Amino acid sequence: MTAFAETAALLAVMNSDDARARSIVADMFPNERAEFAEQLDRLRAMLADRFGNDIGPSSTPRAQVLDGEERFLGRQSGGAS
Repeated sequence: MTAFAETAALLAVMNSDDARARSIVADMFPNERAEFAEQLDRLRAMLADRFGNDIGPSSTPRAQVLDGEERFLGRQSGGAS
């Protein structure tokens, strides 16, 4: 069991258990869902820019990680093309 519903929902998503994640989110109050969405938006902004380009440790995008339909393409290690 996790200490926070948000952590449990994220863990369910990471384990491809979307039904469990939906159930957890449905049990949250509207203000809790809104705060969680803001937190996820901040986290996503740390991972990729709005075009799906990997941000990495610098502000210079390094690799396209999402296709045009927002699907994950793959990881690219530094410098390899």
